[in-house]
Amino acid sequence: MDYEHIIFETEGEIATITLNRPERLNAWNWQMGQEIWDALYKVESDPDLRVTILTGAGRGFCAGADLSGGANTFDGSNRPREVDQRRREAGSLIRQYFSLLKPVIVAINGPTVGVGVTFILPFDIRIASESARIGIVFNRRGVIPEIDCPWILPRIVGISRAAELMYTGRILNAQESLEYGLVSRVVPDDKLLDTAREIADEILVSAPVSIALTKRMLYDFLTETDLNKVESINNRYFGWTGLQPDAKEGVISFLQKRRPKWKMKVPGDLPKFFPLE
Repeated sequence: MDYEHIIFETEGEIATITLNRPERLNAWNWQMGQEIWDALYKVESDPDLRVTILTGAGRGFCAGADLSGGANTFDGSNRPREVDQRRREAGSLIRQYFSLLKPVIVAINGPTVGVGVTFILPFDIRIASESARIGIVFNRRGVIPEIDCPWILPRIVGISRAAELMYTGRILNAQESLEYGLVSRVVPDDKLLDTAREIADEILVSAPVSIALTKRMLYDFLTETDLNKVESINNRYFGWTGLQPDAKEGVISFLQKRRPKWKMKVPGDLPKFFPLE
């Protein structure tokens, strides 16, 4: 796919996806969504790429849906047929994001509202620049939050704060977003991408297969109420990883006080019983 609304770059084991409609504050449209997913799939299928950084070009991350269509912006009949077809075939969009095996770090540079917020909630780590402004403004536009926001947002910030944010559509500044738990840290604007890369580099110290299994458990266990099943799966994965060459390398590199040289890659070296049963 040739990208029109994003920039996809790689450096070493890190991929960067940049929303690239700066003249519209990176306002979301269906094509942008397709391009983001295509780029994420490239990362997933490339065993030499391990972490993705997602950010925006210009002075904002994402101004929400592109409202240039006027009053009919949210008319679902305007969606391309292939978008609805893919949704039917692939299932819940949030499930698709949860199915990703490799970490995604979102670097929020400036304003982001509406779908600009909801589509990043299922990603792993969100950091913000001091100029970031975050708002879930759907009710102010006469529609409701999408991409399963009413399900995931309370799991991030708690039900009372989720209700406040969705009902009012209030715009939070960066510090408020940190206090609410929407982001894990706030950094100066000129340090945002450097900080994202530092986090990515820290992730690269850990074993890629171990991260993939941990990530799958993290998100699948969000809806699992059977603690016996949770323990069984956790024990199975722990037992399997303990027998792999990366477990030996992890211990030896620690004892030798050096950075580990991981032998196993994702997706190729995941266990045969993956995903979770």
